[in-house]
Amino acid sequence: MKIWTCLSILALSLFTFSSCATQTTMSAATSLRKPQSFNANTGTDTIDPANYSKIFVISDVHGMYAPLLTLLRAGKVIDANNNWIAGTAALIIAGDSIDKGPNSVEVLDLWIQLQVQSLKAGGRVIHVLGNHEAEFLADPTNKKTYDLISELQSKGIPVTDLTSTTTTRGGFLHNEVLALKAGAWLFCHSGYYTDSSWTNFSSKAKSVLQAGSYDDDFLIGDNSILEAKDWEKDSSTWPNFVNGLSQSGFFGVVFGHQPGAFKIKARSAAKANGHLIKVDNGMAPEAGSNPGSLMVFTNPSQMNQFVYPDIQIIFPNGKTQSLIPE
Repeated sequence: MKIWTCLSILALSLFTFSSCATQTTMSAATSLRKPQSFNANTGTDTIDPANYSKIFVISDVHGMYAPLLTLLRAGKVIDANNNWIAGTAALIIAGDSIDKGPNSVEVLDLWIQLQVQSLKAGGRVIHVLGNHEAEFLADPTNKKTYDLISELQSKGIPVTDLTSTTTTRGGFLHNEVLALKAGAWLFCHSGYYTDSSWTNFSSKAKSVLQAGSYDDDFLIGDNSILEAKDWEKDSSTWPNFVNGLSQSGFFGVVFGHQPGAFKIKARSAAKANGHLIKVDNGMAPEAGSNPGSLMVFTNPSQMNQFVYPDIQIIFPNGKTQSLIPE
């Protein structure tokens, strides 16, 4: 196999790679850009929320490990030693745990640990794919990954530790589903779901993710469920959008991706009579490094009904507030 040429090394140097001394085969380089197929990914996931005592939700942590710990402790999801104490609760992460912030690796390691611990306690941790995870797996050298690549280099972690399906961290990323159905609620990254059939959507998601085709427009096209922006901007379109959700079996959608969705920043918000909920609080440095909040469905069995359930917001200081549709 031929080694990387100096031209390739120069291209990678934009991401602080300085390894002319490191010999990387062409096949290894290709594996960085094109992840392997991963037959374990189910494409989407479906849970009965009534099986869980509470359902916690957070999104767009973007490597902000310390604020994340504060929120999870405030919600009594973890203890002072970062171990799962939420029992039979479920924790849903609506994408974008990596990039931008300084500690993406620590965030991933925490999710992996809590995933194991929660299952033993009868709970669950479900990480839904975000556009930053998908874009990284599609091409680790894309311009959005600069901060993550720099972090990996500073910690002596090879990029393949996250792109390979055979490593713990890489396997976790490759196992992230595109969307989650929890009763009558949809959890996805951008919130822009327009498919009339959940079955067909799930089948397509499974096919694309198992093939490792993270560069597919179905995932990262401008109007995809991971990338679409400003779809919620015009409130006159909400009734048709909500009607489409209803036809697919959903009362509402919970999404991240846009810290300024609904022109509301630094907090979660419910609009369209509670059918549309944003949970990106702008924790990323470029969005203001806001402290964030944790959302919790306090009575998950209500999520099986076509009515707005009781939802509480938990702040870093432990105080709570009902999320009332605006």
